[in-house]
Amino acid sequence: MKKLLFILAGTIILFLSSLIYREKVTPITVNFPIKQLEQESSAKIELNLILFFSLKNCPPCLRVIDILNNHPEGSRVIGIVPEKELPLLDEIRQATGARFPIYSARKLRKYWPVYAPTLYGIGPDGTIYFMLPCLGMEEAYLQEYLSKFMQRASYLLSGQEIR
Repeated sequence: MKKLLFILAGTIILFLSSLIYREKVTPITVNFPIKQLEQESSAKIELNLILFFSLKNCPPCLRVIDILNNHPEGSRVIGIVPEKELPLLDEIRQATGARFPIYSARKLRKYWPVYAPTLYGIGPDGTIYFMLPCLGMEEAYLQEYLSKFMQRASYLLSGQEIR
């Protein structure tokens, strides 16, 4: 019986400490530094599509770039590549056909996904709304996903509250 009480007390202590810890820690998905990447006025931009990729990714995985070259209205696309690949920017553009700005991941290392390429959907305030690994099958769903997301999440993206 004593053993069960110790186990129960330990479980309760772990649970309460996790609640306290959760209040003090802000996840990295809340505050993406989108302002560091802005070169143009973002007044009309509702959704930032940030693609983390590398020239070394498999060619089918990089087909998402063709889709992102024709991104939905109200959004913009920014590519992020490893720092060592930035000097190869012309080669990257030629190999992938990317027609959007591409920057180094130097200041964004903590956001680099485990799997690249990965597409982040980020609001104007830096809130990350989704992360999609790009596996080469985006032609089937990505355009529709983005347009439906922008319709359904318009209140989040424009900063208006639901009443």
